[in-house]
Amino acid sequence: MKNRNSVWLAAAGVLLLGNAAEAEQLCNQEVHQKFEETRIYSRSFIATCKPGSLCRIVTHRLDKRAPLGFSHTLAFQRAEANAKWHLMLVDVLELADVDAGFSMTVDKKPAVEISNGSITAPVSVNEYRIGGDLSDKLLTKSKPGDNINWHYTTRDGKPHDVRFSLAGLTKALDWAECAQVELAAGKSGPPAQGDATPEYSDPEPDVPVDPVGDGQD
Repeated sequence: MKNRNSVWLAAAGVLLLGNAAEAEQLCNQEVHQKFEETRIYSRSFIATCKPGSLCRIVTHRLDKRAPLGFSHTLAFQRAEANAKWHLMLVDVLELADVDAGFSMTVDKKPAVEISNGSITAPVSVNEYRIGGDLSDKLLTKSKPGDNINWHYTTRDGKPHDVRFSLAGLTKALDWAECAQVELAAGKSGPPAQGDATPEYSDPEPDVPVDPVGDGQD
């Protein structure tokens, strides 16, 4: 697993603005600060934004065998408001053969087929960015769903299937779209350099409490 993945998928803390202070709010949600990001927790998803920069909606597939406790990651991200959301997939275990392409299903129904020509690896060989049109189509189909499955062929030729919960996706997406606009306008964000050092609670795990949906959402 590459260092970049470790940074934006690592353990999270809750910002406390003084012992008795009320939690910070942005777009009608309680927010937390970590890695100079503003974030919320929404069931299976973590939504994060940096002021004037990238927003992500992230979930993981838990696996104790993996170095950070998860074997795969699914995220939607965009660089600025009004841009297209892009699907990002990461495999830590069972690495994918990109040439074979991917397919995605939502609640066991075909959603999108992704050819190798629509897959890029912008940061590392096990992080895959999917084209915006396909990502938009998948996101639309995912919002009312309970689970999403990533189907691919491993590098040793075996079919592999990874299921993620979609619980909390709509709330995370709505917050990220609002927060990206608000943060770009300078309405909130991490403490400015030189401000009083914030106090943090004990770290919360940066993995979902509902890693696989139960169909009840």
